[in-house]
Amino acid sequence: MAKPTRLFFVADLHGSAVCFRKFVNAAKVYRASVLIVGGDIAAKTMTPVFEEGGGWSVTVEGETRTARSSEELERLEGWVRDSATVPFRTTRAEWLELIADRPKAERKFQELELDELRRWLAWAKARLFGSGARLLLGLGNDDFTPMEGVIATDGYAELTDGGVLSLDERHEILTLPYSNPTPWHTNREIPEEEIARRIESDAGTLAHVDRSIFNLHVPPHNTPLDLAPRLGPGFVKVMRPGGEPDLVHVGSTAVRAALERFQPVLGLHGHIHESKGSVVLGRTTALNPGSAYTEGTLLGAVVDLGPDGIRGTMLTSG
Repeated sequence: MAKPTRLFFVADLHGSAVCFRKFVNAAKVYRASVLIVGGDIAAKTMTPVFEEGGGWSVTVEGETRTARSSEELERLEGWVRDSATVPFRTTRAEWLELIADRPKAERKFQELELDELRRWLAWAKARLFGSGARLLLGLGNDDFTPMEGVIATDGYAELTDGGVLSLDERHEILTLPYSNPTPWHTNREIPEEEIARRIESDAGTLAHVDRSIFNLHVPPHNTPLDLAPRLGPGFVKVMRPGGEPDLVHVGSTAVRAALERFQPVLGLHGHIHESKGSVVLGRTTALNPGSAYTEGTLLGAVVDLGPDGIRGTMLTSG
């Protein structure tokens, strides 16, 4: 019989370098042969590291730290990266000029983010090379499309986006690296009709759809995997009388319809950080590991795939 394949899946790292290191180290911790990121790799912000007074200073979440040497600066920027934001060495005058020019600031942020992705990939390759573990990376709605090229040309990591990949001798993985529309109008959102069309097109290339894995960044609608706080004016969370957020289903109707129609063995999802869990839709087990990247905590999912289907799943936190 074919040897089982163990996957370790995460999503929504959002620039947390400490979470990415934990993810890569999971190959050894969980003895996983395939590591998968299901989108939203990029950070949401860049943070100025100001050159001043013969040194450097930076403030993250109200905490200011300084550096007086190149070694201290390297440690300082490591702290910034572990705080899920991209460090940008600059002066206060240059920073004020940049933030007054939004298109220029966005170009600078993308430039820095592409460099950060290259840094992550180089670290992962050094850590994983020779281990036998595969590194599969895909994008999400908060990512930038040029990141695809960085991953595709890395030489070790494999880009999941843009079609179907063979996972082992029995299983293929189909990826959709977009979300349905959100209130934030992020980089990679498409209408439900387009989600349905793209899944339909890629599913037609699968050798055995019932053995396939659907790696779809957005979770299926009206399930435990897509509950997020209701937002009022100004993106303020609507609270219930007891003080808890009022939760609503915000997943994709097209994703749910595709899972119910094609019945892949496994659905891998992210996007909604608060909805860690699993659900069974017919023969399909769908998972959302959730995300706690702001705390530096890696939430993931271990999945054992055997020739006869899923042998076991486990949601992890570390």
